[in-house]
Amino acid sequence: MIMVPDLILIPLLFVLGSAFGSFLNVVIYRVPKKMSIISPGSHCFSCKAPIRVLDNIPVLGYFLLNGRCRSCNESFPSRYAFVELITALLTICIYIIYGVGQAFLIYLALTYLLIAITFVDIDHFIIPNGFVLFGLGMLVASLYFDWVTIQWDDAISGSFVFAGFLFGIGLIGQFILGKESIGFGDVKLGLVLGGFLGTEYSILALYLSFALSAIIIFIMMGGKLLKKDSKIPFGPYLAAGTLVALFTTTPHGGNYILNWYYTTMF
Repeated sequence: MIMVPDLILIPLLFVLGSAFGSFLNVVIYRVPKKMSIISPGSHCFSCKAPIRVLDNIPVLGYFLLNGRCRSCNESFPSRYAFVELITALLTICIYIIYGVGQAFLIYLALTYLLIAITFVDIDHFIIPNGFVLFGLGMLVASLYFDWVTIQWDDAISGSFVFAGFLFGIGLIGQFILGKESIGFGDVKLGLVLGGFLGTEYSILALYLSFALSAIIIFIMMGGKLLKKDSKIPFGPYLAAGTLVALFTTTPHGGNYILNWYYTTMF
């Protein structure tokens, strides 16, 4: 049941989330190109004309412009609106699960980081070291100031489990199969994700990541959208697996998926 304060707060969170999504679009485009994320302001990359304030309204602005630049009529990628929309929706999801507090802010920042990582990896097949360092800094600060409920020992163990498993898969691919199966950027990201998740949730997130990747790859190959030798970014699947693990948290600190598994299997 949605309470009266939520009727005000949820639309506000949607607006704020979509605004952060607009900023993430800037980060996603500029960071891999080593451009400033502050200057210049939003502009058309074809004619360089600045985007007007009213045209720069997240989500809505794209449709008001019919997906095109007002000055040169060059089309904008529809993904801009998608990133803004998904950021807004995930912001609301985190609020519903964690409420307003320190955990909300930390997991919100982690989610925004994963959105940026997802689309940069899709575009460039890289996970910038700056993103990983930011995540590690956020993790250490969260543990030191007790902003999250996870303890140091579980965080360290989770980091080693998550990153270690990916590193092991990478070694198998490199020395046994003779090709790179997991990039080192994914391994470094695993240190961050494992630290936030802890050991048990890291195992769940890894399982979900590989399961989701297998399903998507199978569908794409079946639709002839992907060739057998195509390079596939794994960062998006790690992000998705992590977010599913976080978003299935119960109000009492458990996890719906793990609870179902333990109840069914044991």
